[in-house]
Amino acid sequence: MVTEYEVVAGDTLSKLAQAFYGDATLFPVIAVANHIADPDVITVGQELLVPYITRRYTAAHGDTLSKLAQVFYGDATLFPVIAAANHIADPSVIEAGRSLLIPELGNVGHHTVVAGETLSELARRWYGDASLCPVISYPNHITDPDHLDVGRVLIRPGLNRRHTVAPGDTLRGLAQLHYGNADAFSIIAAANHIPDPDTISVGQVLHFPDLTNF
Repeated sequence: MVTEYEVVAGDTLSKLAQAFYGDATLFPVIAVANHIADPDVITVGQELLVPYITRRYTAAHGDTLSKLAQVFYGDATLFPVIAAANHIADPSVIEAGRSLLIPELGNVGHHTVVAGETLSELARRWYGDASLCPVISYPNHITDPDHLDVGRVLIRPGLNRRHTVAPGDTLRGLAQLHYGNADAFSIIAAANHIPDPDTISVGQVLHFPDLTNF
């Protein structure tokens, strides 16, 4: 999922990264995606392609997941979506300063359930992690996660696919696997704040920007 954006007066890549991702330091993702050599130079009227990256939010003192669900979704009862996306076992406890992923529930795609599908299988297919099935079940008001009706139309929450680095993995290899283009490794590096794309660690969790329609 890629957003087309036209630069207006006063824009900077950092401001755009803050607006789209909740994290100004992710501006290199936009720069790399648009082949911008100098991220300090963009021009009014320039057309940019902005890859989808799950919004980040830095928890502040007094925040609760219920409050954040109300702010981002207009529904405090959807707090388990944020908890699941961040592997928070106790949703009543979040530490100030922690960076949280906020899945997108608004402008998202849909999926029609076919025979044999389960929430765990869909979570693995969409997000790379079967344990993320609550991200799907809560927005779709599924009370029995072990049962899906064939033909039911589900909203597909926006959340970047993730991958835990294994021995032998390289960013180029992962880019080829996930995007069919090894040269897309630089976007993975930018999205995960990796200064040296030749150096990744076993066990490191990587998030892959959505380049659909790129």
